[in-house]
Amino acid sequence: LGGDEFVVMLLGLEAEPDSAVAQAKLVGEKILAVLSKPYQIAGIEHHGTASIGITQFRDQRDTVGELLQQADLAMYQGKAAGRNAMRFFDVEMQAAVTSRAALEVDLRQALLHGEFLLYYQPQMDGEGRVTGAEGLLRWVHPRRGLVLPVDFISMAEETGLILPLGQWILEAACMQLVVWAERPETAQLTIAVNVSIR
Repeated sequence: LGGDEFVVMLLGLEAEPDSAVAQAKLVGEKILAVLSKPYQIAGIEHHGTASIGITQFRDQRDTVGELLQQADLAMYQGKAAGRNAMRFFDVEMQAAVTSRAALEVDLRQALLHGEFLLYYQPQMDGEGRVTGAEGLLRWVHPRRGLVLPVDFISMAEETGLILPLGQWILEAACMQLVVWAERPETAQLTIAVNVSIR
């Protein structure tokens, strides 16, 4: 398919799905073993790793493009597992990818439509007096309801959306400080927020 990707099609496997999977796994392990052997180029020893994605095509409902996409998806799961790995495509994997793509679209829309809130958790001194607050990000999704950061921050990091999101957090925290500064009982409070390394 390219400089470092190729397809192996196995024909004549067992009709029973579990047996076919076992046969494909055995062939995949042999390929991984061969590709992981050291090799020489210009007298220097090199080592390679491979990631294998496997999909089955018992029936002809899937197009060649769909089968290649499924194998590719499984291969990237293998790469994510640390390379030199083999993964089988399954429906749950596709569902996870579809869900992740929808989450990314929703996250972009959330930034455009202002669906984020900062909740403030009090910070106290040793004597129990409130000295400030930590701003905790929450996403108020129109269909999912309240979404916690654990469900979307990694996506924001990976897509670069963490930068505009971080900007929004800083601006929202500063606006809250302005509100607090107008009242004598809250004028001395501070706000802490987490900021991405990016």
